[in-house]
Amino acid sequence: MSSRKKPQITSDEIARAFTPELTAKYPPVLSPARFAKLVGLSPKTISEWIRKGRLDGALRKRGKHNLIWRDRALDILFNGKEWPSCPKTKIASESATA
Repeated sequence: MSSRKKPQITSDEIARAFTPELTAKYPPVLSPARFAKLVGLSPKTISEWIRKGRLDGALRKRGKHNLIWRDRALDILFNGKEWPSCPKTKIASESATA
């Protein structure tokens, strides 16, 4: 395990990143699909993170809908605890050893 400390991103740095144009495109409360687009990931990945509780504290469920607080989610993403890596699938690990 690395003893290096990862850099922390402050809430001021997150706020400064959102120009008026970017805020119009990505408002403070986002759908999972819009948050996925913001961070450059697939909506499926964001849905998996929600299912695993990785965005707890930045998420609000309303009926079938998930609402994500943009700045809180970015804080969790950049400053939160490390997440375990996904284990390799059996097929992927077998092809790597072949």
